[in-house]
Amino acid sequence: MCRCIPFCLLIALFSMPSARLQPCLFAQPTAVADSLQRELMRNPPDSVKVRLLNALAWEYRGAQMLRALEYGKQALELASALNMKEDMINSYNFIGVSHRNLGNYTQAMSFYLKALELAETQKSDKQIAYCYNNISNLYQKQKLYQPALENAMKALAAFERLSDKRGTAYSHLRIGEVYEKQQLNEQAVEHYQESLRLRTEIGDNEGLITPLINLAAVYRQMGLDKRAFETYQKSLVIERELHHDKGLAGSLVGLGTLYLRQGDYSKAISSAEESLTHSHQSAAIQEEIAALKLLTEAYRKKKDFAQAFVWQEAFIRLRDSLQNNETSNQMASLRSEYEAEKRAAEIMLLNKNRQMQNWLLSGAMAALIAFAVLSISLYRLNKQRRRSNSELRKQNVRIEEERRRSEELLLNILPAAIAERMKSGETTIAEYFDGATVLFADIVGFTTLASYLPPRELVGMLDSVFSDFDTLAEKYGLEKIKTIGDSYMVVSGVPQPRIDHVQRVALFAIEAMLTMSKYEQSSNNSSTDVPSADTLEFAHHFPLQLRIGIHTGNVVAGVIGKKKFAYDLWGDTVNIASRMEAHGMSGQIQVSEDVRMKLSEEKTTARTLTTYLPTKFRFEERGEIEVKGKGMMKTYFLHPE
Repeated sequence: MCRCIPFCLLIALFSMPSARLQPCLFAQPTAVADSLQRELMRNPPDSVKVRLLNALAWEYRGAQMLRALEYGKQALELASALNMKEDMINSYNFIGVSHRNLGNYTQAMSFYLKALELAETQKSDKQIAYCYNNISNLYQKQKLYQPALENAMKALAAFERLSDKRGTAYSHLRIGEVYEKQQLNEQAVEHYQESLRLRTEIGDNEGLITPLINLAAVYRQMGLDKRAFETYQKSLVIERELHHDKGLAGSLVGLGTLYLRQGDYSKAISSAEESLTHSHQSAAIQEEIAALKLLTEAYRKKKDFAQAFVWQEAFIRLRDSLQNNETSNQMASLRSEYEAEKRAAEIMLLNKNRQMQNWLLSGAMAALIAFAVLSISLYRLNKQRRRSNSELRKQNVRIEEERRRSEELLLNILPAAIAERMKSGETTIAEYFDGATVLFADIVGFTTLASYLPPRELVGMLDSVFSDFDTLAEKYGLEKIKTIGDSYMVVSGVPQPRIDHVQRVALFAIEAMLTMSKYEQSSNNSSTDVPSADTLEFAHHFPLQLRIGIHTGNVVAGVIGKKKFAYDLWGDTVNIASRMEAHGMSGQIQVSEDVRMKLSEEKTTARTLTTYLPTKFRFEERGEIEVKGKGMMKTYFLHPE
C-alpha cells in the first residue's frame, strides 16, 4: 500500500504555523487522525514516529484531551532520546495546548515556557513567535490582558523581523482581540484593519474572514451599524465563494443581531436560521449557540412565545452542555483530609509524649514514698497530665469527625473505587471500557417553567426529582456521572464492569419514567403567589415530562482537574447517547439499534436483579433519524412488555 499520502499530509500539518491552528474544544477527531494512527501501526522509523505522535497529539487536543496528552508525552520522550530539537518544541507546545483545553493553566504555561526556552536556545525566530502567541492566548483566556498584550507584541516583533506577512497579520488579529476584550474599540479596529491589509497583500482570502467578522462586531458595539452591515456583507461574499461554513455562521448571526436591533425581526430570524444550517455543517458550537439565542430573542420580540420557547430550550440545552455545572466545590475536602491526616500525625506524637509523661509520673510516684518533699510537684504534674489527656481526647474526636466528613464528601463526588485509588496516591486515572451503557435524561419544559416559579420552589422540585433518580441509580447499581441544568447522566459498566449493564440501564429508564409521572400534575398546579394569565397558560400547555436516550458501546473514563476533580466519560458512545436524548420525544425512551440487540440477547440476565418491573422489553420502531456526526441511525422507543 502506498504510504506517501499520509506522510504528505503529515508534512503539510507541520509546515503550518502553530499560531494558526486554534483548537476547537468540541471537534471530533477527523479522518486525518485515523490515517495517522494507521501509519503509526506500521512501525515506521523513530524520526517519523515522533512526527506522527505529535500530529496525533494535535488532532486529539480538543476531542480527547487525555489521549492527546499521552501522545504528546510519547512524542516528547522519543524526540528527546533522538535529540530532535524542533520536534521537542512542537511536543511542548502541543502538550501545553491540551493542558489549556483541560483548564490546567499552570501546567500549560510550564510547557509553553519550556518550548520558548528551547526555541530561544535554537535561535528559531519562527518558533519563538509561535510560543509568544500561545502564551498570549493563555493569558487572554485567564483575562490577564496586560501580559497577553505584551506577549502578542513580542510575537508581532518576531514575525516582522522575519518579514513573515502571514504571521504578522495573525499577530495583529490577536492584538485586536485583546483590545476588544478590554473594550478599547478604536485600538482593536486599528489592528483588525492592519491584519486585513496584510492578508489582502498576500492574497489570503480565507485569512480575511476572521478579521472581517471581528471588525464588524466591534463596529456593532460602537453603534456604527452602517459600517457593521458593510463589513458583514464583505465577509459573506468571501465565505460564500470559499464555502466557508463556520465563517458564514458567524457573519450571519452578527448580521441577524443588527436586524434585531433595528426591529426587522423577519430578517433577523432568516439570518439566524441560515447561520444555524452552516454551524451544523461545520460543527461550530459557539456560533450555533449564538444563532439559537438570536432566534429565541427574535421570536420573543415578535410575541411568538411558543416558538421562542422551542428555541430557548434548544439554546439552554446546548449552552449547558458546554459548561459542567456540577456543584463540586466541596472537592476542597481532599485538602481537609490531608490536613486531618497531618493533625493525626501530630496527635500521635503527642500521645507518645503522653506515654513518656506517664512513665515519668510513675517513677515520681514511686519516689514519693521516700521523698515526700516532691509531693507538691507530682500533684501539679498529675493535674497537668489530666488536662492534657482531656484536650487530646477532644482533639481526637474532632479529627475523627473531620476524617468521616472528608470521606463522605469524596464519595459524593467520585465513585467509591476511584476515590480509593486517588487516596492511595494515583494522580492520573484514565481507563478504557469496552462494555458500557450510557443514559441521558432531560426534564422537558423545566427550563421554561423556571422563569415562572419562585427560586425556592424551583430548586425544591429539581432536588426532589434528582433525589428519586439517585435512589433508582443505587437500586440498579448504576454510577451517576453528573447533572447539567435539568439533565441527568448515568452509566452502567463503569468503573466496575458488568455483564448486564444494558439491562440495568433499561430497567432504570422505565422506572424513572414511572417515577416522573407523579411530577407532571405538580407542574400543572405550580404558580407564583399571584399567577398571571401567561403563567397559567404555560402550566396548562407544558406539563413536566421526561425524555431519555440510551446507547451502549466503548467509553474512556477518567478523572480531570486538580483542585475540583470530576469523574467523566468520553467517546462516541457518550455522544450518541446524548443525541438519542436530544432527538427523542417527550415521555419516551429512545434507544439505538445496539441497545435493542443487546437487550434481545440478554433477557435472562435480569433474574439477578430484585425488582417488581418486568424483565422483558418491547420495542417500537421509530425509523431512521439523522444524528450529527454519525449520519442516519435506526432508533426505537423502549417499553416494558
